[in-house]
Order: sequence, then C-alpha cells, then structure tokens
Amino acid sequence: MFTHREKKEEKRFFRTLFGDIWDFWTSPTGAFILAVSAMALGYYQFYISRPILRYQTNTVKLISSNNTNEYAVDVKGKKYKDLYLTKVYLYNQGEQALSGTDVSHVGHDPIRIEVPKEAMMQHYNLDNDETTNAITAKVVPYGEDLILNFDFLNPDYQYVVNILHEKPTDGIKVAGSALNVNEITKAISDRELKSWLVWGLGALYLLLIIRYVLKKLAKH
Repeated sequence: MFTHREKKEEKRFFRTLFGDIWDFWTSPTGAFILAVSAMALGYYQFYISRPILRYQTNTVKLISSNNTNEYAVDVKGKKYKDLYLTKVYLYNQGEQALSGTDVSHVGHDPIRIEVPKEAMMQHYNLDNDETTNAITAKVVPYGEDLILNFDFLNPDYQYVVNILHEKPTDGIKVAGSALNVNEITKAISDRELKSWLVWGLGALYLLLIIRYVLKKLAKH
C-alpha cells in the first residue's frame, strides 16, 4: 500500500505532467504543430477528393536476336528478331470519377500515350484482359501518339494498352489534362503517400519537441 507521502508525490507528479502537457500544446510550438497537422490533413482530403490520374509502364523483351529461339514473333505478316512489349496502365487514384466528356479535346491536350519515334512502334491494342470491364474504351492513333478514349474512369478503374516496339525505350509516358486534372504522373500508392506524409511531419514534430524541451530545461 502507498503511504500518505507517496500518494501526495504521485498526485504532484501527475499534476506536473498534465501541466507540462497543457503548457506544451498552448505554447507557440504546440500551436504550430496543431496548425500544420490541420493544414496537412485538409490538403490531403482536398488532394484525394478529385480525379487523380496516374500511370505505370512495364516492359518485357518478347524475342531477342542474341538468343537461339525456336519460336518466332509475327506482327502483321512480318517476323521480328527483336521486339519489346510495353504495357501502359492508367489509373484513377482519386475519389471522384472522370467522365470522358471532361477530357481535353484532340488538338488541345487529350489524354494520350506518347511513344518516342525512335522506339519504332509496330502495333498497339487495348488489353481487354486487364482493362476494367465496366469501361467503354477505344485507342485511337494520332500522329506518333495514342489517344485514350473512354466513357468514365471511376476510382480504382484501370485502362491498359499493349504496345509492341522494335527498340528499347524509357520514354513511353501518358500525358494530357481534363477537368480538375492538370497533369498525369507516374503511379504512387496511397500507402506510400501517407507514409511520406507521416514520416515528414514526424521528423518535423520531433525536432520541434526537442527544441521546446531544451528551451524549457535551459530556463531551469
């Protein structure tokens, strides 16, 4: 059992602890942390509340002239000794659907796959196996680019296009704009985004708390 003195010391400890916590959150440092947290949360909610288009590419070499091959790759009646397949994935990672009528028109800034001329594209098609079934989609050539037409791109839907090309390239990308979509960038998972946000704010908060504690100790 606790003695009367130990009980008084325990009460004094918790009173001091709660007082220090209150002093911290009402200090300029605590107020700054609360303000930054509120702004970061507000920005994140605003960020995901609209369509967010992301893309990803995955390239494999279908056949190589450096190998002894017992198979052939024939495209439109022509056999190729070297040929690459690049899959292009377009996602909507936001919380709002994107209508195809809200996409910039051809001649302005339509949503499209840009294929470098040096890649020597030989064929393309819509990947019906991997494209979300609910999408009505069509790939339309436009110069060196491939325009991606669709009716709706809902959250978590994906639009997949296969591209066959003779030369290796890292330059295949998706570009374009639409209502509430200023640019299309490479895919980043929601988990990664939250992780960067938490780690970044955590490091900032830790430095601020250390600074606050050092200043408090210096006064004593």
